[in-house]
This record gives sequence, structure tokens and C-alpha cells, in this order.
Amino acid sequence: MAISTLANAIKYYNVKNYKEAFLTFKKLSKSHTEAAYYLGLMYFNGYYTNQDYNLAFKQFKKAWEGLYPDAIYMLGVCYENGRGTTKDMNQAFELYQAAAKNESVLALLKIAKFCEEGIIVKKSLKSAIEIYVRLTKFNNAYAMYKIGSFYLEGKGLKKSMDNAYTWLNKALSNGSVEAMNYFRFLGSKSKTDIRTTEEIYKTAKSYLSKDKFEQGITLLEIAAKESHLQAIFDLSNSYLKGIGVKQSASKAFKTLLKYKNLKEPELYYRIGQKYENGEGINSSYIKAVLFYELSAKLDYELAKVALAEIRGY
Repeated sequence: MAISTLANAIKYYNVKNYKEAFLTFKKLSKSHTEAAYYLGLMYFNGYYTNQDYNLAFKQFKKAWEGLYPDAIYMLGVCYENGRGTTKDMNQAFELYQAAAKNESVLALLKIAKFCEEGIIVKKSLKSAIEIYVRLTKFNNAYAMYKIGSFYLEGKGLKKSMDNAYTWLNKALSNGSVEAMNYFRFLGSKSKTDIRTTEEIYKTAKSYLSKDKFEQGITLLEIAAKESHLQAIFDLSNSYLKGIGVKQSASKAFKTLLKYKNLKEPELYYRIGQKYENGEGINSSYIKAVLFYELSAKLDYELAKVALAEIRGY
């Protein structure tokens, strides 16, 4: 009876009927490791309950102790990001390796990323590519996207536009959002991409609010390239504060300067501020005045005030 109830709860979870799923998983979690795993997911993501990483970690650990394979991967995620436990990249990598022995696709993707970026292990694009190639046999869209991007950039593979677009299109046809974003970033919008720039920006903000920095920054970059002013400001601020990217006042400044041809008064004003305060660039009152004047000519009041303060009249 309990097994049947668990199966129903999983069905509820898969169709996003989180209320019924949560109540059942909570009831069964003490005796069923799979229920503990799903309950952990619900706490981790805040489905029909307050997001609680401590409770999520506790449930994943319970499921792991009961030898439930997917819980091994999620424990790795917790250790990697410091969710419900102290951040420990070595422990995370060990857990991903253990999960990969059970053919966990998600764990293999994590190991490939560690190899690609040199996290904990020695950087090896060759090892990362070998894993991505292995995952294409499972029709993994993300792995196809990565191979396509490597061919396009000549990163670990000999640069080939034909191979790049072959793999990127394969990824796209298999539902890769990353490939869709990549085409969009390149300025080659796919036919299946019906998102407006504003929708992309709002999705970026949603990701960032949930600490999903990689996805959020990628979408901010796309929106910025499509001249979304607030996306430009947010991307610059991300570099300034080190939100989802390596902190760099210089890159924060360069992000604003990159879009100076948009002829936006607030953008001119913010560039002027950077020059005046020497934030990410050597201080230059002459250049600050130049950008303040461009902004003031477009009737931006703060620029007029800034000019008066510099000039004294």
C-alpha cells in the first residue's frame, strides 16, 4: 500500500501538484528513502513549503544513507554551494564521482564542469570533452551544446563552423535552452525562440534572485546585447559587486562604456560618474564632463547637477 502511495506521490510531484506530493512524502519519509529524497527536493526548491536548505540536506542525507542514488548527487550540490552544510568542494567532487558510478547524467555533467574549469582537479578540456561525448550517447542536449560551443570557439577542439552548427542544432532540436541562448547571444535567433528581450531580462532577474547565477548572468548578457538598458546596468553592477561573476570594477565600467552608442542619458550619466570617481578607470574630470554634457543635452537632471558641482556654476 505504501509503495502505491509513494508512486502516486511521485506522479503528483511530476505534474506539479506539490501540495499532495509534499504531504505524502513527509508521511513516508521516515521509512522510505525515495520519499526522503523527494521531500528533500521540495525543501531545496521551496515547492509547497518554505525553502529550507537545512531540512533539504537532512532529507538527502537520510536518502543517501538508505543508498538512494540520486540523493548522492544532491548531497554533492549541497556541499558545492554550501546549502544546509559548510561549503566543501572536495566533498562535493567525491559525491559526484560516487553518483557517476551509478550513471548519473547530472553527476557526469558536474565532473565535466570541474575538469573544464579546473575546480579541485587539474584543468583538462580533453577529459571534459570525453565526458560530454559520452553523454551525447544518452542524447543529452547540454553535452551537445558544449561540444558545439567548443567547435565554434576552437576550445579543446579544432575550430569548425560546420561542426559547431551541426552540434548546436542537434542540441537545439533536443530542447537545449543553452543552445537557444547561445544562438541568441551570437545574434542568430533560432526559429523556436519566441522570447522578447523583456522576457529574457525578467527571467534573468528571477534566476539571480534564486542564486542561479550562471543562468542569470547569461540572460543578462543577452538582454544587454539587445540594448535593454536595465540589463546593462544590472550586468555592470554584477561585476562591481561580484554577483555571479568575478568582482571587477574595471569590467563594471567597461560594460557601461561598451554601450555608449545607445545615446541613453542615464547611461551617459553613469559613465560620467565612473570617470569622476575613478571607479574601474583612472579618474578624469575632463571625460566625466564630456559624458555629463551628453546626458544633460538629453535633459537628464542629475547630469545637470553633476556638471554644476564640477564647474562650480
